[in-house]
Amino acid sequence: MKRLPFTASLCVLALGTAPAAWAQSTTPPPPAEAQAEPTPAEAPAPQATTDATSAGELAAEKPTAKEAAKNPEEMAGTTEVVDTRPPPVTRPSLAVGNETFYVKPVLALAGGLHVENLIQTLNRNRESRATTVALTRFGFEGRLGQYVSFRSEFERNIRAHGSGVWEGTASFSVRDQVIRLQRWGVTLEAGIIVDPASVDFISTHIADTLLADKYTRDPLLYSGFNRGQGAQAAYEWNGFRLGMGFTAANPLSTSSSYQVGGSFGGGSRFWERPLANYRNGQPDDDLHFQVLSPSLSYSHELFEAKAMAQVFDVNYQTTSRTDPLLHGNNLRGNLLFKLHADVGIPLFITPFFNFARVQNDVTNSTPGFADQLLGTHYTATSLGAGVDVNLHGRSGIGVQFNRVADRSPSFVAATGDAPAREPVTRTTQTFLNIGGTYWFTEDVAIGGRYARYQKKQDGVADEIDASYFLTLRLQL
Repeated sequence: MKRLPFTASLCVLALGTAPAAWAQSTTPPPPAEAQAEPTPAEAPAPQATTDATSAGELAAEKPTAKEAAKNPEEMAGTTEVVDTRPPPVTRPSLAVGNETFYVKPVLALAGGLHVENLIQTLNRNRESRATTVALTRFGFEGRLGQYVSFRSEFERNIRAHGSGVWEGTASFSVRDQVIRLQRWGVTLEAGIIVDPASVDFISTHIADTLLADKYTRDPLLYSGFNRGQGAQAAYEWNGFRLGMGFTAANPLSTSSSYQVGGSFGGGSRFWERPLANYRNGQPDDDLHFQVLSPSLSYSHELFEAKAMAQVFDVNYQTTSRTDPLLHGNNLRGNLLFKLHADVGIPLFITPFFNFARVQNDVTNSTPGFADQLLGTHYTATSLGAGVDVNLHGRSGIGVQFNRVADRSPSFVAATGDAPAREPVTRTTQTFLNIGGTYWFTEDVAIGGRYARYQKKQDGVADEIDASYFLTLRLQL
């Protein structure tokens, strides 16, 4: 909690620069292309009435929601699934309200066929299978004037092999729940938020199951992807974005806890620890996780780059004052290029690279060594690379490869003349995705993908599986 006053001061400073600017305004907003809001001297004076014809002409000059959300240049290296941009300043066609005060639906549907081929598993009796998949995300977002926007989104989970459904019920989860204030290039957000600097660049053509399967989801989580409850502030100027995020809660409140390694009660990973003990139907609340995330990003018409440091503390037993805090950090970097070529048809090519390295303290979980830390840190390195080739608008093909290698220490107590040891277990996971997408309309696409996973661990046989996906998806 020592870092909380710094973040609070930052938020107060940003709010203090706009004493009355956050109020609702009927003045038509500036064009969406503008990188920063106008200063008070530049802003047009409010009008008591607005001529319907001139308002219509102004709206026609601005990009529509579809143009803003479906532009392949703007969506390069990402997808609408993790699109952190605010709603457009001009009311979309599928919305209720006026030009600056409106609510629009959020809807993403994905369904199709998944063929799983288990090549080599620890349980040799497991069988391959073909499964139909279904996933839904729904909610709403909108604007309350020029400076306030919001988003509320829920999900009907995909689960494994359709296990999320039983007699008409389903497994639901809460996703983005964010309120956002923007003025003069400053953005403040609170709720359940996504830190855009924590999102790896990805192939847009492998998001056919909305990044919900292990081949696309796990590499993001291992690298420090942060969706969770918290607050963040950012300042944007001439393509630069300086950001700061903060989360302090149970580790289940944020996806960034997935990166923390080591043994926590029975050898489980950190994010699994609260699930090991339920009280009154709720996960264990004896753990506390806080992370501070400064970041710097730059966006150019030819490339994009992001750098971030996630500094975190873990209190793995809040019911005791004798247990030591676990400290850790994750250093991340991402780079994407935007290239154009013409081989008879125009091509938009976006190669990208991702890097993340995390290290953190590890508790000694051996009986008789309570409240002690190991001398060896847990470390993990995530590497990712890929390329998208867009052949026609957002349609095209993409390839992505990820490798996650970690070193997890354990403890062997001294016996006789043998001193205590801290042996390290090495694990390497690789993910390969090759996918193609064809967009029938601005909102509906068919996708096909081949995915392969391999896990190598010291002293254990390799695990290898491959999957084939054929899906239809809708994203409003």
